[in-house]
Amino acid sequence: MKAEAKGFKFLSLEGKVKIPFFQRSYVWDKDNWEDLLSELFNGTKSHFLGSIILKQLPTSSGEPKQLEIVDGQQRLTTLSILLKALYDTFPPELKENCEGDVWGLLFYRKDFVSANYEIKIEHSQVDANAYQSVIEANIDKNPPIKDVNENSHKILQCYQYFLNELQNRSEDERKTLFNGILDPENKMLVVIDLVEESDNEQAIFDTLNTAGVRLSPAEIVKNALFQKVIQVFGSKESAIDLYKSTWEKTFLADEDTVKYWEAERLTGRLMRDNIEILLHCIAIIRGFYDPDKHTLSDLSKLYKGEFARKNSEDELEAFINEIIEYADIYKEKILTFDNSTLFSFDDAIKRLLHILEVLQISTFHPFLLFVFKEYQNDDSRIVNMLSILEKLVVRRMISKQETKSYNKLCKDFINNPDLIVNKLRETTDDQISNGLRSIPNKHAALLLFWVELNRRNKDRRYDIKELKYNYSLEHIMPQKWEEYWKYIPKKYNADDSEMTGEETKKDRYNKVYWIGNMTLLTSSLNSTLRNYVFEKKMNGEGRKKGIKAYANLSITKDDIVTPFDNGDTVWHENEIIARTVNIEKEINQIWGNT
Repeated sequence: MKAEAKGFKFLSLEGKVKIPFFQRSYVWDKDNWEDLLSELFNGTKSHFLGSIILKQLPTSSGEPKQLEIVDGQQRLTTLSILLKALYDTFPPELKENCEGDVWGLLFYRKDFVSANYEIKIEHSQVDANAYQSVIEANIDKNPPIKDVNENSHKILQCYQYFLNELQNRSEDERKTLFNGILDPENKMLVVIDLVEESDNEQAIFDTLNTAGVRLSPAEIVKNALFQKVIQVFGSKESAIDLYKSTWEKTFLADEDTVKYWEAERLTGRLMRDNIEILLHCIAIIRGFYDPDKHTLSDLSKLYKGEFARKNSEDELEAFINEIIEYADIYKEKILTFDNSTLFSFDDAIKRLLHILEVLQISTFHPFLLFVFKEYQNDDSRIVNMLSILEKLVVRRMISKQETKSYNKLCKDFINNPDLIVNKLRETTDDQISNGLRSIPNKHAALLLFWVELNRRNKDRRYDIKELKYNYSLEHIMPQKWEEYWKYIPKKYNADDSEMTGEETKKDRYNKVYWIGNMTLLTSSLNSTLRNYVFEKKMNGEGRKKGIKAYANLSITKDDIVTPFDNGDTVWHENEIIARTVNIEKEINQIWGNT
């Protein structure tokens, strides 16, 4: 290994510069571009921008040199785009003066007699077209940027950013910047050449503390995996073929695919991208990641340990194919939702996923993937297993049982799926009954929504069987009841003794949080109307609409509005008790422990 400080101009002496087939796509964003430009414009002569790790590739006599970028592709790509943007802002006479230097850095010729120049930095399939459109385009005749926005390829966004920033600078400033970048004395990079067979490029790649966007665990796993493939197969060409037919096809087929796997989901308190969640799930299913012993920071290290134990082509191919199979299942089955998503009760899998998402429970995703794969030819078994899981999660939610044990439960269920039935039965109906009489708003809203959909699924009166999850929870008797709800009926203790005034107040405060006192409305009530007496709260006042105006659901219309319209204009503790009992029956019909 040889390290030397060099200027960016060193690249003009090289031939083709390849980005390894398994490295990540271009990920730098505005913060990185801004930092780079600020550093280069800060007025000092020398700018250290970080390190580049290069590996010379063997070539035949007479062929141009070829390099492989082990680390630093983001930096080299960005500098080349900046150079092209600078060149494109120059007037014609300046372009003519510096064309040779620019072309020497951005292009190479396969041989000395060829009239054709090829782009020097060879990108992967996902980045190649965008990079080519920037480097090869003539800004005066064929602009490489059209309608670039936040959803455009990051390489196009990078070029657009530099172009806009540079056009706001004077020509002298741009010329100074251009000269600074090409000045061989401006040793802005430490170029590390791997020249010995003993140089362990993967170890260097993992441990070097470089600037820029750090590798994600998923990227480290991918790099280590295909380094192992190259080692075992003994042929880079065979490894590339395997990569293209598996990993690239699944995770990097196009920009939309890349965006899907890079998209983040909330898992507990952390935001993690889909591919990292997938790899985490697979590690748990295969048993080399133990949630009780390991943390997410251990994931890439544990995968490397798993790769180290596979020393045959068949073992590695089988493992890669298993990752791909789980990835296909994950993308098809582990859905995400937004305010426009429609839910129906008869879609059991979607119902479970929605419940888990609302409760921010991702711990059981490995078990979901396991079930989908293990019983992929038995749909009824899948629905049955996931229905039991749904009941377990909902009943434990209602009874306020802890969720810390879910990691262990997930692992146990994967090892023995039949255990889930026994675990479900541990939550009793008495615990459910108690839980429904002191329930948080978020949990009540979730339960009432699915009770409503269950009613619509069973009752032919309802043409609309699908609903969006965008309702507002309302306490019918308000949480702040004392100002307007002064009358409290007589109440009695369990020994038939009459409650004191303070005891009746305490009992009322308790019953406000029973599920029978809660409902869902299509819109929130006006804050000043929310605490009014029952009749005014139902009908509204003036331009302030009451509950009746937002009562499109059965749980509101049939349970509360219809009795009110029929003359039952009182809402006190007895009504809350009766409605709680009825809703409890419905909940036990849906999520009973049998």
